[in-house]
Amino acid sequence: MKKAFLFRAILALAVVGLAAGAATRLAYISRPRAAARIMSTGRNERTLILDPGHGGADGGAVSVTGTYESQINLAIALRCRALAELYGVDTVMTRESETLDYPESASTIHAKKVWDTKARVELVSSTPYAVLISIHQNKYTTASPHGSQALYAKTEGSQELAQAMQSNLSQVTGESKRTAARIGESIYLMNHVDCPAVLVECGFVSNVLEAKKLEEPAYQLKLAAVIVGTYLNSVC
Repeated sequence: MKKAFLFRAILALAVVGLAAGAATRLAYISRPRAAARIMSTGRNERTLILDPGHGGADGGAVSVTGTYESQINLAIALRCRALAELYGVDTVMTRESETLDYPESASTIHAKKVWDTKARVELVSSTPYAVLISIHQNKYTTASPHGSQALYAKTEGSQELAQAMQSNLSQVTGESKRTAARIGESIYLMNHVDCPAVLVECGFVSNVLEAKKLEEPAYQLKLAAVIVGTYLNSVC
């Protein structure tokens, strides 16, 4: 099963890599037994919801290179969708561009953020057999922290998926000390859905070297391969 999946993943990466003009290699995707048991519903019945964090009036964190987090999130999410669709996975995006169509009643930035967050919750809640993966970037007050971290919601299956995600992401980022952790109560989206949900902090935009990598299509594709590969292994 592992060899067959690895072959399919490499093939998918080759196709997407050629289209993107970026050569990349898939890190080995492990399949922890706990992750393999988190969902009894078949893969073809599940819907993967990819949530590129922020967007519209909310650019999120600003990297040391001046790039908005929302742009990096979207780029990685679009690559995730491309890979997932190659496997025939039903995929939904909470947004597909940096522009969001706000209602007239949302006249302030705060109101726009509230409307957008609730709209994403409604989308997830109205999707049967959904699995939510929210893509974000981290930022710290100093430049030294680096690496990815997977955060999980309180819903059933979330912790196992995050632990598998963390293990696989560590092989790409080279940061092995981080562990999957429970999401904070302040993250509205992750605390108001009833499906398996994981938020992936792909890297630190406050770290110069990592921020530059996060803007590279080849590195974005590598992260996307791990995210989608872990998802596939967790629902097979």
